[in-house]
Amino acid sequence: MSEREHSMSVSPKTRVGSLPSNAENRPSTSEGDSRADPAHKAASTAEVKQEHPAPTPTPAKRKLDDRSMSPSELEHRNSRPPPGEVNGRGSEAAQDSIKEETVKEESFKDESTPAPKKSATPAPTDEAERPERQRRAEPPVWALSLRTLGKALPKHANYVLQDRPHSHLNGDKEASGSRSQETPDAGQQRNNSQAQPPATQQPGPQEFLGPWEASITGVKPYEEMSRAVADFLFIHVINAQDAQEISSRGIEFEIEAKLGTLIDKDTNHRVEKLIDSECVLRDTGRVAFQSSMTEAHHKAFNEFLNHVVIQTDPRAPNGKNRVQVHYKHRREIDKYFELPLDMQARIPGCVRSRLGTRKNVKARVTYDEKTGEVLNKIVKARVADIDLHMPKCPMDCRISINLEMNWDGSVEELEQVAGQPTQGITDRRKDRLSYKQGNYQIDLTQVTMPNGQGRGDKEHELEIEVSASAVIEQGRRAMAGESHGYQELIEGFVDNVRVLARKGREFQH
Repeated sequence: MSEREHSMSVSPKTRVGSLPSNAENRPSTSEGDSRADPAHKAASTAEVKQEHPAPTPTPAKRKLDDRSMSPSELEHRNSRPPPGEVNGRGSEAAQDSIKEETVKEESFKDESTPAPKKSATPAPTDEAERPERQRRAEPPVWALSLRTLGKALPKHANYVLQDRPHSHLNGDKEASGSRSQETPDAGQQRNNSQAQPPATQQPGPQEFLGPWEASITGVKPYEEMSRAVADFLFIHVINAQDAQEISSRGIEFEIEAKLGTLIDKDTNHRVEKLIDSECVLRDTGRVAFQSSMTEAHHKAFNEFLNHVVIQTDPRAPNGKNRVQVHYKHRREIDKYFELPLDMQARIPGCVRSRLGTRKNVKARVTYDEKTGEVLNKIVKARVADIDLHMPKCPMDCRISINLEMNWDGSVEELEQVAGQPTQGITDRRKDRLSYKQGNYQIDLTQVTMPNGQGRGDKEHELEIEVSASAVIEQGRRAMAGESHGYQELIEGFVDNVRVLARKGREFQH
C-alpha cells in the first residue's frame, strides 16, 4: 500500500472558547433566596393597594368626551372591563398584572359604582378558524395502481404536500420531551424562564397588509420541486413493485443527491435551457452528469461545514436550540471485482432485474486504509435518477436511487477471480468527511485514482444523503392516512441541496 498522500480535508475544531462553566453560572444561595416569584410580587402589591387605596386626584383637565357629561353621569359611569384572554390561558404573571390594574382602577371609583360583568363568551379556538380539507377529483399518487403508474412519473402527479408549520425542520422535538436528560442547572434555568412572561410574538403579514390570506383558497400552494422529488421517491421506493422481496432479503435503498454539472451530450457543455430559476429536467437520455467540482470549492465547503459543526455544538451560544451536526473523518479504499456469470447467478432477481443486460457486474469491497479491515462488500444496482438544473448556481444536482446488496461470498474468492487476466480491478482511495444531522448526511470526499485512472489524479465530490428507512416509514404512514412527516423529510432533503448549491455560488468569488 502506497504512502498516504496529503489530504486537504480538515476536521472541524469543535472546542468553543470563552464559555463559562456551570459553576460560574450557578447563583449563590443568598441570591436564589432574594429572588421572588414575579406572580407572588404582583399579588402582594395588589393586596397592599386594595387595603390602602390612594386618594382620588383632582384632574387638571377632563377628556373631551367627559366635558359633555353631567357630574352625576360621570359619577355613575362604568369603567371598561379588563381585556379577555386570547388564544388560551395566559401566564400567571400576566393575569396578576391585569388584576393589579383592575384594583388601581377600582380605587378611583365610588363604592356605589357597580362592577363590570365579565363576558361569558369563550375565546375562539384555532380549530374553528382552520380551513376544511380540500377534496380533489383525482386520487393521490399512492392510490393509483402499479399498472397505471408503470416505471414513469404520471403526467399530472397530484401528491400534494400538506400545509403545515415548519417549526422543527430537522426532526427536533419539543424541549419538554427530553427533560429526563437535563442537568440541575438546565432545570433551574427552565423554571426561571417559565416564571418570566412569554416573549412577544412576531407580527404576521396582517399587521402590515390588513386582511390577508396565503392564497384565494386560504392554503399556501405546494412548492413544485419538492413535490416532484416527493412523487419520484414515492413511486420508485415506497411503492416499488418488489418492495417486499427487497425488504425480506435485507437489501437496502440508497437515496443520495450529488452536486456537479449536467452535460448536454449534443454540445458536450453544461445544459442551457434559457431559464433563470431552478427546475426539474425531463429525462430524454441526452443529458450526462459529472459529479466533480474544483479543489477551491472542496476547500470552501470543508470550511463552511466545519463552521456548522461548531455552531450546532451544545456548548456554543444558541447551540442547544439547534440539531447537532456530528462529523466523522474516514480514509478508505474501494476495490471493484468483476463477477463471472456463475457468480452473477447468486444475485437475487430484484437486484438482477435492475442491472439490465450488461455483463460487467462488479462487487465493491471497502477496506479501512489504516488497518486493512474489510468494512463492507456490496453489489450496487441503479434504480432511477432525477436531474435538478440550477442555472444561477455553479453546480446542478442529480438525485439517484440505488439498491445495495451485501455480497454473501468471501473476499478471498473475489480476490482469486480478480487475479485472472480476463478480469479487471479498479481502486479508489477515498478521504471522506461525513457530516450527519438527523436523517441527513453530507459527505465531502477527495478521491484519488492510482495508475492514471479517471479524469485526473484527484476528484472532489459532494453528496447529500437522506435516510431511506425514514423515507419508507413516513411514506407508508402517509399512504395509510396516518400522521406523518413525509413532507418535512423531503423538503429538508431538497433544502439542503439548495443551501449547498447556493453556497457554491458564494465560493466562486
